[in-house]
Parts: sequence; C-alpha cells; structure tokens
Amino acid sequence: MTKAIKPKGTPPRGVCFCRECGHPFYPRREDQEFCAYQCRTAYHKRRYERGAQLYDFAMKWRGKRLKGGFTQLCQIIDDWLRDQRERHKAHKEIKVEFERQQKIGKGAA
Repeated sequence: MTKAIKPKGTPPRGVCFCRECGHPFYPRREDQEFCAYQCRTAYHKRRYERGAQLYDFAMKWRGKRLKGGFTQLCQIIDDWLRDQRERHKAHKEIKVEFERQQKIGKGAA
C-alpha cells in the first residue's frame, strides 16, 4: 500500500507541484513555485553552489591555461544534468501517484 500524497496548504487555486521536492501543494500566490521555505532555500543554495563551482573552475582553467579544460567543464555540466534528470524522474513519479490517487478518490465519491 502506498502512502497517500496530500497537497500542503488550502485550496484557493489548483494544485501545483514543488520545483524542488516535487510534492503537490496549493499555492498562495499565482507565481509560487515551491511548497515551503526549505525547498526554496535548498533550490537556490544548490544554484549558488553550482555557480561558485563554475566560477572557480573557469578562473583556474583560464588562469593556468589547463589542457582538457573544456572536457572537464562538460563533465561538470553532465553531472548536473544527470542530477536534474533524476530529480525530474522522482517528481514525475510523485505526480503520477498523486493523479492516480485523485482518480481513485473521485471514483469512490
């Protein structure tokens, strides 16, 4: 038996899915993308850290004229893309399960 997925908040608008964790929530504002402060912070912290990583690499690569720098840059970006694909896959699984539960709930009512 899977755990029921319930949206956070109250339903003044339709259900949205968090950009960070993928869980459903009822947005309080039309432009809200995250279900909670913690998710928004985690998302922006990851972006900040990746930007710092990219900056450090670019300065080292250009400053020391490292060989194979472009290959290393592509490897860093490939790691980020792999992480993003895994996140999106997990988010899609949550969304599919939530929609399945909604169909079951409407069928029982």
